[in-house]
Amino acid sequence: MSGPVNPFLGPQPYRAADRERFFGRETVTQRLVNRILAHPCLTLFGPSGAGKSSVMQAGVIPLLEEAHEFRTVRIDGWLAAEAPLARLVRTMHTELELGPPPEQAGTVQALDAALELASQRSDRPVLIYLDQLEQLFLPGRDVEATGALLKGLDALARKPVRGLQLVLAMREDYLGRFRDRVRGRRELLEQGFRLGPLTVGEMVKVSCRLATEKGLPTQPWSEQEVRGLMRQVRMAGQSEQDDDAEVQAAFAQIVCRALWDERARGQAVEPVAAEPMVHRYLEATLDALGSDKKRAARRLLEQYLIASDGSRTLLTEQEARAELPPQHADAVLTHLEAAAVLHAEQHQGSRYFELGHDWLARKVFDLKQQRIEHESEQRRRRREAAERRKLIVLASVAAGVAVMMTLLLIWAVTERSSAEQARGAADQAKQDAVKQARDARGLALMTGARDLEGRGYTAMATQVLLEVPEPAQARWWTQLAHDFLKEPIPEVTLQGTQPLVVAAFSPDGQWVAAASMEGPAWVWRMDGTGRPVELTGHLGVVGSIEFSPDGQWVATASQDATVRVWRADGTDTPVVLQGYEDTVHSARFSPDGQWLVTASADTSAQVRRADGTGKPVVLAGHEASVLSARFSPDGRRVVTASYDGTARVWRADGKGAPAVLKGHAKPVSSAEFSPDGQWVVTASEDKTARVWRADGKGSPVVLKGHAGNVYSAGFSPDGQWVVTASADKTARVWKADGTGLPVVLEGHADSVMSAGFSPDGRWVVTTSMDRTARVWRADGTGTPQLLKGHQGWVDDARFSPDGQRIITASRDGMLRVWKASGPELPVVFQGPEEAVDTVQSASFSPDGQRVVTAGADGAARVWRTEGTGAPVVLAGRAGPVSSVGFSPDGQQVVTVSEDGRARVWRADGKGPPVVMRDPLGPIGSARFSPDGQSVLTTIRLGGAPQVWRADGSGTPRVLGDDEASSARFSPDGQWIVTASARTPKVLRADGTGTPVVLLGHAGTVHSAEFSPDGQWVVTASQDGTARVWRADGKGSPVVLEGHAGDVYSAGFSRDGRWVVTASADGTARVSKADGTGTPVVLQGHLGSVYSANFSPDGQWVVTTSGDMNARVWRADGTGLPLVLQGCDSEVASAGFSPDGHQVLTVCADGPAQLWPLDVAELQRRLRAVNKDCLPPDVRRSYLDEGEEQARSAYAECERVQGRDPLVTPPPTLRLLP
Repeated sequence: MSGPVNPFLGPQPYRAADRERFFGRETVTQRLVNRILAHPCLTLFGPSGAGKSSVMQAGVIPLLEEAHEFRTVRIDGWLAAEAPLARLVRTMHTELELGPPPEQAGTVQALDAALELASQRSDRPVLIYLDQLEQLFLPGRDVEATGALLKGLDALARKPVRGLQLVLAMREDYLGRFRDRVRGRRELLEQGFRLGPLTVGEMVKVSCRLATEKGLPTQPWSEQEVRGLMRQVRMAGQSEQDDDAEVQAAFAQIVCRALWDERARGQAVEPVAAEPMVHRYLEATLDALGSDKKRAARRLLEQYLIASDGSRTLLTEQEARAELPPQHADAVLTHLEAAAVLHAEQHQGSRYFELGHDWLARKVFDLKQQRIEHESEQRRRRREAAERRKLIVLASVAAGVAVMMTLLLIWAVTERSSAEQARGAADQAKQDAVKQARDARGLALMTGARDLEGRGYTAMATQVLLEVPEPAQARWWTQLAHDFLKEPIPEVTLQGTQPLVVAAFSPDGQWVAAASMEGPAWVWRMDGTGRPVELTGHLGVVGSIEFSPDGQWVATASQDATVRVWRADGTDTPVVLQGYEDTVHSARFSPDGQWLVTASADTSAQVRRADGTGKPVVLAGHEASVLSARFSPDGRRVVTASYDGTARVWRADGKGAPAVLKGHAKPVSSAEFSPDGQWVVTASEDKTARVWRADGKGSPVVLKGHAGNVYSAGFSPDGQWVVTASADKTARVWKADGTGLPVVLEGHADSVMSAGFSPDGRWVVTTSMDRTARVWRADGTGTPQLLKGHQGWVDDARFSPDGQRIITASRDGMLRVWKASGPELPVVFQGPEEAVDTVQSASFSPDGQRVVTAGADGAARVWRTEGTGAPVVLAGRAGPVSSVGFSPDGQQVVTVSEDGRARVWRADGKGPPVVMRDPLGPIGSARFSPDGQSVLTTIRLGGAPQVWRADGSGTPRVLGDDEASSARFSPDGQWIVTASARTPKVLRADGTGTPVVLLGHAGTVHSAEFSPDGQWVVTASQDGTARVWRADGKGSPVVLEGHAGDVYSAGFSRDGRWVVTASADGTARVSKADGTGTPVVLQGHLGSVYSANFSPDGQWVVTTSGDMNARVWRADGTGLPLVLQGCDSEVASAGFSPDGHQVLTVCADGPAQLWPLDVAELQRRLRAVNKDCLPPDVRRSYLDEGEEQARSAYAECERVQGRDPLVTPPPTLRLLP
């Protein structure tokens, strides 16, 4: 008789054989079938555990095979050792019974041939279903091999073959990477289908039906009890009472399977709780590993995936593998992830793990506590046993005096030694305990900091990160510091008590003001110090606030039908301007500060004396609410915008008839003059902006293209451009004359509320209902800065008068002050913006105090390393500068330009350069000799190197290698090594003697370098090897093998004992220079590694790659690399500063960037970047402080920053999403 049959599979996909118990997905299965039949290629994506594999294998494929007679080719896993295109071709031959595959299966031609053969064998349609494609984008995967597969799939999708359908399935967190890899392959991207998880309601019905109909024996489950279970395994953040909340499918299956088993054994009791089931499931999962792997798995879970308080923490895949025995790592991680005990997500080109559920974390924590208690009990028993042994010894001593004395002497010596050992052990245990406690606290703090940063609260995250004890010893700390400092962080947050809707800078930029929806307005010092001035008196929303031109006064306009003019310092009684019959929308000062123009919902604008004296000039004529009013630059005219669909230009004294700007089909939201006063730009709800002559003559320029209301429109400072903000989630920059296409600033997730130019016109700041502001280049190039952290709409943002700061005002009641220059890191060295400068190369001065860059605009620049001050510009008219370097004493700079000439300049920019022109061809590279007296040049396309006197005197010496592509001096300057097609050579620098030819490479030699003592040469070659040769050519070279592609560079450590190589296979390797031992493989880049260099002390290696990252690794391969992610293209070069505390990178299409590595420097920057203080509730939650301690620490921080602490700080965490 057969045993019980559990109808629930657990965290496994349903297969075709499970079709009869695959319920609840009939509708989505049919929809998916219809989409597959309608399109040659479909991308199927969804969150992990959503059931993509189950729907395809138990639903879609059987239906296609039965109803449409499809033949199916299915691949649901991708082995790292097998080329994916070859895997596809071989699988097609097997599944479609095409015979043996060709030997060269990994080609597009082989794929075409397989498809052709399939067509010949049968006219039945073919489904190619490729599952888990995300595996091809994991770190270490062969990028070129994956590219070959994608190329082949693109070719298939383009073929006019009837009945060929492709389905590409992957997790949705890999969709972005997939899109990046197939950019330009429209057929692979065009059709997508997202499959979400089952809801609570759906899972309840499916579970009850399975238990009732398909189990053996059947079990009657009630929907009420199952609904309670399913709500317990819903997705985080979803409503507990909502049947439409999505379930975590893996845990729903685990719980249902466990419930069925327990009831089959008669063990379940009511009410049913999901958490104990998951705990038992964890224990069973670990038991299934066997004793050795179970021990390793438990250690991983207990030591590295829970914090000291039992909460979940994160662990990168590289860290996880480092903590597991190498022989067990793959098996343990695969088993735990398949069982849903571990959940994996993408992070910075790799993956990180966390426990799959808080319940699992609690169980792991309990197991850890049990283990600690068990170990403590074992130690106690060992101590008791030791005490008993002592008593036995003492008893035996009583046998005789002589023996006793002898034994006592022996015992005393032994006891002294034992006591010393015990004290040592106790001290060590105490140190270990302190270290573990410190590490646990540090890990908890870093996890909290990452959590805050992930929610958008980077300023708070920096404060929490600074609390980590001994950060130099904490894994992740340096990476987190870099990650945080790469983001724009507000310098200070100014706290109002009501939602803020508008803000302004004082003319000198030292003060800021903001107005609220509930009446109050505030004036703060821009740096956040001191007590704010609170302007109270309005009884409704204050929709406008502005400083007078001299900064002494502030004007506010309110829904309470008044305007108030306040002393900016809050002294005296405000001037109250009354006489309005409805809301006053705006109030603006005249250029001389003597007058105000106001706009009111009573259909009028008024010009009034700012001191409240005299009668107002009433500008009447609009037929609906006047939404805005502004003076012209000369103060003689006023422009108004109205809900009646018109704007009007009036004389400020009210004389004469206004010029009516009529043409908009809907209300006009705003109107303002151009800087010269000759033009007016208007924004309207009719989705257009218009540029009019201020005198109303002629036809307006219509700026048309927005798909939603245009909320604002403003001129650039030179009047040549207009920026608009729209409900269509974009801002646009237009030529004011309407010619050409607008620059579309796209990226906000909701309506753009405002947009404005910087004082120099090069930047635009936008605000949005998506709770962010963004800072864009006005020409649309580059990536915008994302100013995030607000918890409500961001209604307004302004540049300071000097363009150095930005303020943002939000409905969350906060006004934030940001540096307009962007994030703290990296320090960017780049030429003038109008050149959209691309830095070609960069290097440190010998003392590390300066950096020289080679610019595409034809200039080299010498900068201070901290990025302050103006650079020394070494400019000529010779085209882009391709290479640059300092002399050994730092007093001179050598450059190579597009004109094929080298130039030697004084580093201070004084005097004309020494020009070197090679008659044999254009110079491609130049570098100083070690004594700085000579310059070594090579010809751009290969040729004989030449040695010149640095002062330009004499005739250059031509060296005897007419194929050299690069050349380097030996440390003593007496020799030169060249790299060429296949034969590097060592030549005398004075041109005498016979070259030493280094024969052996089977491909082009990419680089050649001397060892620090000049006795050895290391070469890197296309043949996949590096070789270490004696510089005199004697003996056989040491061949450093192991790379699977070109070796692009190879270099010695400063002590000459090690060599680091960089390869097209995506790795760097650190090998002993004598070839002994096993190399350290530095693996993690997702593209070719172009260069690798040691730090001056040899402890670190920096690598550059086509994956747009540089990485800093420990040379021994331990720990995690620091990822330097600042380029929008491949990283062309990277090098350490002379002291090893900084790295200088050059992006292939952008600037040079400086990254600090020193922990003390990173701490200094973190402290300086933001002046906020952590509110008490954040301190309690993230720093584990008590109520009184948190309040006291907050108050002390505020006093240190020169502010009065708020008596009742607003709660923060309740506002966090």
